[in-house]
Amino acid sequence: MLIRTDRSLTGRAVAGLLRTPASTSGVQKVLDDLVRNGLVDAEPAGRAKLYRLNRDHVAYPAINDLVHLREILLARMRAEAEGWKIPAVAVWLFGPSARGKAGAGGELDVLVVRPDMIDDADPRWLNQLETLSEHASRWSGNPCETREYSTSELKRFVRRGERLIADLRRDAIAITGSPPRQFLTRKAG
Repeated sequence: MLIRTDRSLTGRAVAGLLRTPASTSGVQKVLDDLVRNGLVDAEPAGRAKLYRLNRDHVAYPAINDLVHLREILLARMRAEAEGWKIPAVAVWLFGPSARGKAGAGGELDVLVVRPDMIDDADPRWLNQLETLSEHASRWSGNPCETREYSTSELKRFVRRGERLIADLRRDAIAITGSPPRQFLTRKAG
């Protein structure tokens, strides 16, 4: 949590920011270990100590990358999709991965919107989809499940009120192309 702020925090404040509950004493032990290793600076504040991440430490860039893995993955996927010879109308991440709830081994769910004039059997198109899926799996260590629909197919799903559309409206994150909520409105459909 210290990486997400420039403020100095007490051990109790750090414990309170954790996603999963942890004892204050357990957090204190970890912070003391990080101080001994130079990754965290501590300064007295009355009976407490205030902790701040040492951003000058040689390990800081690696720690920063670990905290921002999802953003790094999305940037790589965006660069891949934006380099396609046949551009997609949109590429979206959805499901647990988009909500930040996918665990180790969880699938990356990707939806690709194909232009209507491109045949779904076009080998160039299929190769792009396969390459994106393979690369995303390699980059993340998670299997990548890619769904692909034409613009017209997706608009039909919107008109019919398909469950997938509700899921996309709620969760989808644009990797490239049209934003999901804008594309999936009843007017657009």
